[in-house]
Amino acid sequence: MRSIAASLCAALLTALAANPAHAAEPAARQHGEDFDALWSAIDKAYAYFGDGGRDAWQRARATWRRRAVEAPTGRAFLEALEGALATLDDDHVELSRRTPDSPRRIPRETDIWARWREGSAVIEAVRTYGDADVAGLRPGDIVASIDGIDAAEAVRRRVGDGASLARRDHALRALLAGPRFGTLRLAVRDGARLRELAIARANDDLETGPPLLARRMGEKRDIGYLRLRNAIHDERLVSRIDGAITLLRGTRGLIVDLRESTGPGSRAATAAILARFAPAGTPWQMREPRDAPRVTDRVPAGHRSPPYDAPLIVLTDRWTEGEAEALAAGLHEAAHARIAGTPSAGLRGDLRAVTLPHSKIVVRFPAERTFLLDATPREALAPEIAVDLAAPSGGPGDPILYQALKAFEAPPAR
Repeated sequence: MRSIAASLCAALLTALAANPAHAAEPAARQHGEDFDALWSAIDKAYAYFGDGGRDAWQRARATWRRRAVEAPTGRAFLEALEGALATLDDDHVELSRRTPDSPRRIPRETDIWARWREGSAVIEAVRTYGDADVAGLRPGDIVASIDGIDAAEAVRRRVGDGASLARRDHALRALLAGPRFGTLRLAVRDGARLRELAIARANDDLETGPPLLARRMGEKRDIGYLRLRNAIHDERLVSRIDGAITLLRGTRGLIVDLRESTGPGSRAATAAILARFAPAGTPWQMREPRDAPRVTDRVPAGHRSPPYDAPLIVLTDRWTEGEAEALAAGLHEAAHARIAGTPSAGLRGDLRAVTLPHSKIVVRFPAERTFLLDATPREALAPEIAVDLAAPSGGPGDPILYQALKAFEAPPAR
């Protein structure tokens, strides 16, 4: 029997070798079906097609589907999916699987935030302890060149002539993200001085440290501090927040630090956290699916302890991303928190996850627009206590935290 089975196996291998096109047919079919599942889900439900955006998405289908079907390797297939998604120009759209050449996610896998201001590429924020920080890049620096190419020309090559300011800003940040591995070389100006920087890039995980930190601060130790790190989706994190709030009850105010909260999260976890700070039934955001009426999210019932009721200040920066932005906005709306720091990442919408049938790759994309209670887009929420990191007003080491502590000296009436 073994000899017969071996002979049949050898015959099959010989047939496949003689007809490699036949062997590739199942992979090509599966690649095509996976691409179609991704493309159709976004075509039907993506919430942020602007003027001409859906037309561009539909035009891109032929090119990227062909590349997906013809992809000889899983890596090439992923690159085809990434190429199609890049058409959306939306950092809130992502795949669960990556390749060594995948572009860095902005802002999660980057440490530089910049934008065009009066014709100059201005560094607005640098992630503390990131590669760029270690190399000496500072907020307020102006980027003259990127890898030896004039900054404006490098952006033009990426997005072409006539691109909107938003697309040029996005392209600038993508270029400054640099390679996943290798060296990013910048020439930057600080006043009249020109500096050359070599920023070593590696696939380092910047999201280190405990997911939750609670302590008392201030001269009288009467101000609470609660820091949440990484994605807001873990049920255990919510239960640990209960212990932290118990520790911090009796403080005259609480600082909630969301500056290292990145990645996809869970709306249910966000709502559960809000239940620790606002009464059940309090509205905290509005959502609008495409071609459907808006719905209002409210703080859920079921949490037995009374909410923490002293004044809140939430710290945000450009690395406050995704569900952390929803939490910041929810605390602002439902618990009357003030926001201190810089604007957040500005990622749009509430995510939907779709699993591709064969590869099991998960694609996440915003399927619902999100709004504050006054109908302002959630991503437009701006800090009441704004901090310019290029020219911070006092406070050694951490100007955002300093300004939050200072604000408790004369908290506004609630």
